[in-house]
Amino acid sequence: MILVIGGRAQGKLAFAKETLGVTDYADGVLDDKNCICHFEAAVRRGADIPALEEYLARHPNAVILCDEVGCGIVPMEKEERAWREEVGRLCCYLAKRAERVYRVFCGIGERIK
Repeated sequence: MILVIGGRAQGKLAFAKETLGVTDYADGVLDDKNCICHFEAAVRRGADIPALEEYLARHPNAVILCDEVGCGIVPMEKEERAWREEVGRLCCYLAKRAERVYRVFCGIGERIK
């Protein structure tokens, strides 16, 4: 599995298409596609470790793209802070399992694992 992280609109999907060969992807859901774009949206919809385990068992070579949501202004709403925390925790979980991890900034992907 490959994890690609970066800020919003930094070129993660273009990087995945050009560099990693992604041709089709699911947007914000864990489904039958081998690439998930907007993993942070999947977390908002309830994705958790058991759901990830099931998805990764079906897609061991998956590419997962996630916006960095933990930087910047801290939201006042408890639910928004909890969501950001969960996205961060799940990305740490994915990064440990990943064969490769990339951070994309201004369209340039840098391998960090």
